Amino acid sequence: MITYVIRRLLIAIPILLIISILLFSMIQFVPGDAFTSQIDPRIDPEYHEQMRKKFGLDKGPVEQYFIWAENFIKGEFGISFVYKIPVQDLIGERIMNTFFLAVTSIIITYFLAILLGVYSAQRPYSKLDYTVTGLSFVGLSLPSFFAGLLAIYLFSFMLDLFPAGGTETAGADYTGIRALLDRLHHVILPAFVLSIINIAGYSRYVRAQVLETKKMDYVRTALAKGLSHNLVMRKHVLRNSLLPLITLFGMDIGMIFSGAIITETIFTWPGLGQFLFEAAQNRDYPILMAGTMMIGVFTILGSIIADILYSVVDPRVRYD
Repeated sequence: MITYVIRRLLIAIPILLIISILLFSMIQFVPGDAFTSQIDPRIDPEYHEQMRKKFGLDKGPVEQYFIWAENFIKGEFGISFVYKIPVQDLIGERIMNTFFLAVTSIIITYFLAILLGVYSAQRPYSKLDYTVTGLSFVGLSLPSFFAGLLAIYLFSFMLDLFPAGGTETAGADYTGIRALLDRLHHVILPAFVLSIINIAGYSRYVRAQVLETKKMDYVRTALAKGLSHNLVMRKHVLRNSLLPLITLFGMDIGMIFSGAIITETIFTWPGLGQFLFEAAQNRDYPILMAGTMMIGVFTILGSIIADILYSVVDPRVRYD
């Protein structure tokens, strides 16, 4: 297993290299830069030229890329064009906020998707099954921004159950377990909104897979031997039904990090997604490059974790 993980990490190096080249090339195709878009007639044009030279924007694209790549390998993500400070100082806390949101969203997604999928498969074509199916179609067709606004209106303004935004209660200064509970109170609503589409889709995967697995000969044999229905469901049906979800899990991490832009903006959640959106508006390319590369890293790590989980769920899977 260790050899396999090392091999996958080595394969990830050229993948990240290709991602960085493509992203840098797309940025170069965009007309202008952060300083030409901020031209103010009250400011001497020479100032903008000085800033462009300071940040190396007067050099050729190839030379700019190699300078960026060398700094990235050293762990230096460059200087923000807008904030004039190192990018790693800006995105450190924001990555942790997005990571906290993403992990909470994944937990909610898989818990509810597995629960709804199994219950629907246990009672196929019942009123419960049709209800879950109908809600799934609604969830799949619900735009993220509309779901976020609706959730804020219902659960924040009308029911006053969850805060409408932010990561913690302003001025509370909680510490220890109270601080953790306060952050959980703030993250549940945006995490649920972020997971709605996945819950709707994954519950259908689980339902279909459970129904298919229940027809297998080894399940019928286990039931014929006198094993309890719950034991057969837990040991045989559910474990084999989770394999498709593990495949999706590898993609979920990167998708949630990149897809959190709308959710973080609506809930004023100071995470990486909202920060990348602002950086794109301001043409702050060092932040865009660093943030996108971090998403790529998390996506690759998610894929490796999914492969490891395969061997945990299915003992037949071995990596040499």
